[in-house]
Amino acid sequence: MHRRGASIDAIADHLRVAKRSVHRYLALECPEPPPAESEVNLSDFHMQGACGAFPELDWTSRSKFEQAECKAVCAHCPVLAQCRTWGLTKGRDECGVWGGLSKEERRRQAGRNQRTKTGQRPDVVAVRGQGAA
Repeated sequence: MHRRGASIDAIADHLRVAKRSVHRYLALECPEPPPAESEVNLSDFHMQGACGAFPELDWTSRSKFEQAECKAVCAHCPVLAQCRTWGLTKGRDECGVWGGLSKEERRRQAGRNQRTKTGQRPDVVAVRGQGAA
């Protein structure tokens, strides 16, 4: 907020803290942002994947049986890491198997990755009388 021109008073009011707290926080060294993940493009690896040797498989199928066959091929793929990175970043909403993960698995994994990067704790559910699960 301060970098965008907000006054110390406005920041303190917005955060509901004392102006002194804002001054102390602004005096701290600002950490460097985490390094950006290397950009992965589909054209960089797609032609080298094991999937190219199996054109008979339907890689975009929603069938659990078809997806299991595709995942078995992915397990031995030389570009699995690049394909999975693409699937978790740019291909998250694509149907089928990318990097050995189905669309649902990629969405779950991307959510876990986001929580890990932001330092957010996973949701904890407590059941009365049993504590946290």
